[in-house]
Amino acid sequence: MPRIDSLLVLLLALLSAVSTAATKAAAVWNLFSNELEKTDRHYELKNDKTIVRCRSCGAPVAYKSDFIDLHDTSKAVRSRHEAVLGDDVELYTFVNPSKAEFELAGFKEVVGLEGDVFSKTPTVFADYSSHDIRCSGCKKHIGWEFYHDELEQCINTQLAESFMTKLASQNLLASTAETETKKEIVRKELEGQCVSTVIGWWTYKVCYGKEVRQFHQEPDGSRTNEWSMGVFVPKARETDASDAGTNVVHYFDGGQHCDENGDLRSTSVVYTCCQLRPKDVMIEKVDEPAMCKYLIRVCVPSLCDTKPVKEYDFAENKENIGLCKETFETFHAHAKLPSTFSTLHWSSVISEDSSELDWARRLQFAN
Repeated sequence: MPRIDSLLVLLLALLSAVSTAATKAAAVWNLFSNELEKTDRHYELKNDKTIVRCRSCGAPVAYKSDFIDLHDTSKAVRSRHEAVLGDDVELYTFVNPSKAEFELAGFKEVVGLEGDVFSKTPTVFADYSSHDIRCSGCKKHIGWEFYHDELEQCINTQLAESFMTKLASQNLLASTAETETKKEIVRKELEGQCVSTVIGWWTYKVCYGKEVRQFHQEPDGSRTNEWSMGVFVPKARETDASDAGTNVVHYFDGGQHCDENGDLRSTSVVYTCCQLRPKDVMIEKVDEPAMCKYLIRVCVPSLCDTKPVKEYDFAENKENIGLCKETFETFHAHAKLPSTFSTLHWSSVISEDSSELDWARRLQFAN
């Protein structure tokens, strides 16, 4: 029987088993997916090394060989040995502000990310801020990427200078007609609608033309620690509309009082065509470029069908990050502090050579 037919038989047989076996079947199918035609542009890992995959959909997220020991485990509540990662490897469990426990495994880098979300919320690693990591296949939250605060400040400064320089040039050529077309597309897509995303402990909710809110949602559906990040002010910043280029930007002011600086929270929401091209409207990124002043990027797929405009120079962005990393690592060489590292929520991923998959490796295919 041809190999691909064997895989189909295996999948159907497994799907007819009990529900727990069905979950394993999905993992097995994805473990063999590299033998089939590759069509998902997010699956960037080569198949010549042991791969760590998402437990939910099987998408590859990291090389096992990229595992690293965490540099700081002072806030860990316990640890345990994990043989699949090495003879002397310990995994550490941390507790977040909502008392949820996360067993974390450190990696030099992960790939196939759905997008990153920047958070100023204090993390379990002192002096590091985090970006949310989601699986590229199923968008499930699988971990965090950590940037040292000094590196984050350097990157933000470099990006802001580069971004404003490009905007000054772009605005001279921006088409008023194109901008108005995009505004109408966004209005038809989102009028009367809200879009939200869960980032760690927080939920962010953007309601088109109304308000932006931040809150924590308990398992029973109730909300705690809820506040406004700003109410829509359609005319308040029309004189600043040129800073948006051809993107659709809504401004929200007059949110909850910020204890740190005495200002009211405010948010700029950018509706745009995202590089990742998701199928549905989604919040891709939440940033806090200044204290209690937020920037939220919302992906609107239908905007990708409009006349293309020059996107942000991602090559230059990568170069800026590289320069900042080099500067940081030179300055902190004596302390051996990583400028950036990733952690995977270990219960959300699985290594291909895990003993949990021994049952699959013992299966025989018909000739």
